Amino acid sequence: MKLLGKILVAMDFKHASEEALGMSLFLAKEFDSEIILIHVIPEIKDFQMARGKIRKKVTDKLKHMEMDLKRKGIASVETITRFGIPFERIMEHAEELDVNLIVVGSGKGDKKFPLGITAERVMIYADKPVLVVKQGSRPFIRRILCPVDFSETSRRALKNAIHLSKTFQAHLTVLTVFEPLLSNYFGVGQTPGERKEKILVKRQQQQFDRFLQGFNLENLDWKKTIRRGKPHQEILRAVDETKSDLLVMGSLGKTGLSRMLMGSTTERVVREMPGSMITLKQEHVFRFSLEKEVVEIETHFKRGKQLLKEQLTETAVAQFEYCIRKDPFFIPAWEAMALAYQQMGQKKKAKRCKEMAEYIRQHLWEK
Repeated sequence: MKLLGKILVAMDFKHASEEALGMSLFLAKEFDSEIILIHVIPEIKDFQMARGKIRKKVTDKLKHMEMDLKRKGIASVETITRFGIPFERIMEHAEELDVNLIVVGSGKGDKKFPLGITAERVMIYADKPVLVVKQGSRPFIRRILCPVDFSETSRRALKNAIHLSKTFQAHLTVLTVFEPLLSNYFGVGQTPGERKEKILVKRQQQQFDRFLQGFNLENLDWKKTIRRGKPHQEILRAVDETKSDLLVMGSLGKTGLSRMLMGSTTERVVREMPGSMITLKQEHVFRFSLEKEVVEIETHFKRGKQLLKEQLTETAVAQFEYCIRKDPFFIPAWEAMALAYQQMGQKKKAKRCKEMAEYIRQHLWEK
């Protein structure tokens, strides 16, 4: 299995999508990836379109792009033309084809959708990793910035950022940001607020060091940095100061509180980011080896068990869910999740998890 097997590129034949294609070509050449070009024709209500003629015109354009990519060394290229709502069709085909990465260009949008409607909605709602290529971005990677908040999504982002840095021999900056506790109320000097902030800084440094211990940073040109302030502002300042070509950042889910949290940092960064950016949620960009995946499952399971002991049940469930996404037949994760739901008072969910563990044991393992 290739590390970066399939890249789905959203094409609208504007300059931004051409730059997105340029970045996709850059990545595909390095990783011997397949490029899949998709164009979605919006269907306008009460407007009779000559569907056949429009489809043919779009298909011809994509075929010319396909031939050009093959001339440039891409062995496998596929083209897709569909009618519908662009971001929905893009996400549907990303899931159906099980692509590694969705690439979208970001042109000049409006105040409501600075990235453009399609790019922003794909970035927000897609579960697959998304690379947003800003207009004017150059198709190379020399400096990478990866902000982390010690969450599972930022852990995933850093793992992918490290692989990109090693592949392209790019400098990597790993950043974490904490928000200050101090206010002007205490004034200057050794105040209770200042002492608390010093403790916070020390804890942040210790947590940062523990977080980084889980990664292989050998033979890598990298540095770590801690900044104080509003996360999205400090991330953008760091991008400017390090002159990063690519930002690799984990983001949260698409509904409820997760959606709100994502909007407060990741989404604001993407909207103002001057260059290209990869956002990751539930999946890696790169398909690492099975052996590494097994180690990951065991690590997440142990972490979940520890969180369960500490009564952090919701966070523990997230760890067990990760294990099950990677291996749906991993009985210990189903059983541990049942226990977590039992502790949370969610008896129906606990019962379902127990039944699933028993079903797997009886019908799949014991035979």
